[in-house]
Amino acid sequence: MDRLLEFVVNNWVIFLALLLVVVWIISTELTRMTRGVKPVDTNEATRLYNREDALFVDVRSEADFAKGHLPGAINVPNGSTDQRHKRLQKHKNKPVIVYCAQGMQSAKAGKQLKDAGFEQVHQLRGGYLSWQDANLPIHTKS
Repeated sequence: MDRLLEFVVNNWVIFLALLLVVVWIISTELTRMTRGVKPVDTNEATRLYNREDALFVDVRSEADFAKGHLPGAINVPNGSTDQRHKRLQKHKNKPVIVYCAQGMQSAKAGKQLKDAGFEQVHQLRGGYLSWQDANLPIHTKS
């Protein structure tokens, strides 16, 4: 215990940085858990799409969507909350999988859908990049 205390005193900057990273990770996870949006990996997303007719909702920009998107995805960029609810209303009873580029921005959109009464809202863990990394099909606008 004395050696640990000595290490902390001698390397207080490193210890403080470590402490800040741990606090950041815990707060991020707590925020994610309180949003009520279940993260799913690419395997689970594929299963939901194939077996339960899930809908992919892409919250990236229109330009990014045009470069490539998940099969059957609807593009409703972040910040288009009213448009998102109107365009997705008819899909309220099916699973919805929200995704962005890396999985960081889609949680907010998922929470908004959950608050609007969508019951089965999921977030694609790792976003579009994880889908690409898994070599799953990608569609481009023609």
